[in-house]
Parts: sequence; structure tokens; C-alpha cells
Amino acid sequence: MTNLQIRPTNSEAVILSMNEEAAADWYRQQGMQIFYHQGHYWKQTKFGFYEPINLLARLTVKQATCPKKIHLGFRASLCEADAAAANGSIPIHLLSDVEGYNLQSLSANRRNHLKRCHKRAKILQLLSPELLEEQGYEVFYSATIRFGGKVIPKKVYLSQLAKHIPSEQRYVFAGLINDKLGGYMTTYVVDGTAYIERALLATEALSAYIGTGLVFEFVQACRRSGKIREIVYGYHTPTDPALSTFKEGMGFPVRQIPAKVAVNPLIDPIFRWRYSSAYYFLTGKYAMAGKK
Repeated sequence: MTNLQIRPTNSEAVILSMNEEAAADWYRQQGMQIFYHQGHYWKQTKFGFYEPINLLARLTVKQATCPKKIHLGFRASLCEADAAAANGSIPIHLLSDVEGYNLQSLSANRRNHLKRCHKRAKILQLLSPELLEEQGYEVFYSATIRFGGKVIPKKVYLSQLAKHIPSEQRYVFAGLINDKLGGYMTTYVVDGTAYIERALLATEALSAYIGTGLVFEFVQACRRSGKIREIVYGYHTPTDPALSTFKEGMGFPVRQIPAKVAVNPLIDPIFRWRYSSAYYFLTGKYAMAGKK
């Protein structure tokens, strides 16, 4: 771990927010198509749908229209004044009281797990990519095998690592057990809304409860910034109730954010059937809802 640059999370790590324009430039650097439309920046997702780059930007009804006339679909969160016009929702785990987040925000089990984590592991903010380059693939491989995902070769992982390394836009938190990487989490912030983007934990490190420590220390860093009002911890996953229970125990309840959504009627039936989870994430509607 030569030249490893880290920052302790106990009092020093602080998270800063990008504005939408900076986030748009950041996404362009990653090869994404970005569109400026009705006062906000939008991106095209991997499914060919469109959404604002700040998912919780909470647009007005007038702003919540697709930047392209021909499209497969789009979604946009709505502001409180126009929430009644919503025809769908964005189902997420959301922490709305960042300033008040502390140990008491966690369930009793999570508090116990956090204490164990602090005894067994170190949670750090990474400021350079060396640790991920040296040990990140082993964590990725272990986590991917555990979840039955597709394993990619190490050289491919390293080539894609640029999308996940620490930078001025992306914050990376890592858990170390005896100086060995046990897991890491990538995050970013746009206009005061923080997003927990990705978390990978090695199977052998699960007993150290690194996942609990990573989330807790990230929120504390956001709290110290004084400018982050909410944190998104991924989608609500009805098909994985254990994951939802974990997130709720960490103080992130399920929230259905009012949204304007549209799916091209030509693909709607296929999308509902073949990609039911993605359909729920996009629309807030269960795939079988409304079927006759």
C-alpha cells in the first residue's frame, strides 16, 4: 500500500456537494449522454430511459418532460407543490434528517453491529486509488460470487476502476481489517442530495460488520459538511426484504417520492414481464399492477 492516501473518518472526513452543471461535466467524462432541458440536466440510462442527473431534483410539472421527443420512457421526481400530479413514484431508502443522525438513529441490532465494527475494523476515506488497484478486485470477486453475479477478469475490473476511484466528485470509503481491504463504498453528492452508489463487501469480512460502519461514517461525514440535507441509499427492493430491513435499521426508511413517469406503450408489457424489478424502480409500480 505504498503512497496510500487516506483520511480517518472519525472527525476529519467531510463531504462536499457538486452543482448540477459540475455533475453534468462529470457524467460526460464517463461517456454518458447529457441533455439540458427545462432548466435541468438529464442523462440517458442503460435501459434507454431518461432522468435528471440529480434524481431527487424535484421538478415542477412543466419541467418534468422528456428531453427527447422519441424515447422509451422517462421519470422525474416532482416538487411538493406539484406532487398531486404524480402518476408514479421513485421507491428509495431515504434519510431526511442528516443533521440529527446519530447512534440512536440505528436499530438496536445495528448499534451493536457498529460497536463490533469499530473494534474489528478501521473505516477510512480513500483519497487515492492505490488500495482499490491492489486489493479491490478480491473484494469485487468475493461479493460477486456471493450474489451469483457475473465475474469479470481482473484486467477488465482495473480498466473500469476509473469509474469508481476517489476524485473531487466521487467519495470512496473503505473498511480495513488488519490492513487488508474488507469492503468499500462509493458515493457522490449533487445539490445537497447525497447518493450511496455502490457497496462491495468481501464474504470473509461480513462478520466485522463493515457495511454498517461504512454507511454510518459516511453519514457522519455528510453531517459535518452542514450542507447535505438528505441521503439516498438505493432503491427499495421488495424481492430482497433482508436488504431493505438492513437499510431501515440503518435509519433509511422506504420513501415513495412522487414522480412523473412514462413508459413507451409498445414496450410496457414486455418491460413489466421481463424486467419486473427495473420496472418497479422506474415507475414505483409493481409489474403485475393494473394487468387484467
